[in-house]
Amino acid sequence: MMMNRLKLSIVLMPLALLLVVVTYIYSLWSAESKKTDDLPVESVSMMMRDLLRYHEKRGGFPENLKQLEGVVWERKVRQFASRDRALNHRNYYYLYTRISHHQFTLWAIPAGKAREEAPTWFLLGTPEKCRRWKGAALPMEQAGKIDTSPPLDKLGIFGLIEQPQLDLRQKERLAAFN
Repeated sequence: MMMNRLKLSIVLMPLALLLVVVTYIYSLWSAESKKTDDLPVESVSMMMRDLLRYHEKRGGFPENLKQLEGVVWERKVRQFASRDRALNHRNYYYLYTRISHHQFTLWAIPAGKAREEAPTWFLLGTPEKCRRWKGAALPMEQAGKIDTSPPLDKLGIFGLIEQPQLDLRQKERLAAFN
């Protein structure tokens, strides 16, 4: 009888240990997956590429982001805001403004729980060049009050630093964007 209990313990002990190890590994994976989901994923270069593509096809920049659907973007359900000029995508808030047919501004502001770990971007783009500024994540109360087309000399107030200007006439125009 004692020998049967000992045999049963020898079999159950490794199974219990295996269950503890698998549970621990799963909890680590789950926590890392949650953290990864909270991180903002910047798509500024892709937004710039899509706006330039729209300009090439239509001869001007769109009045709002929704106009990219069906021309550059595949049609699907997207949650646009601010008269279709704003879009939340992968924990980034994009705010687009067309200045003229051949000039636009684009804010890219990190959102979500891990927003402090991502940069804020401001772009002033034309088909020929792109001026861009980069800085730390804007505080949420400041992000709600931004001017969509601020005077360029005031961008330092937001902690943004001008990055090297991009010449978009080159073939590899967006390869050096990030």
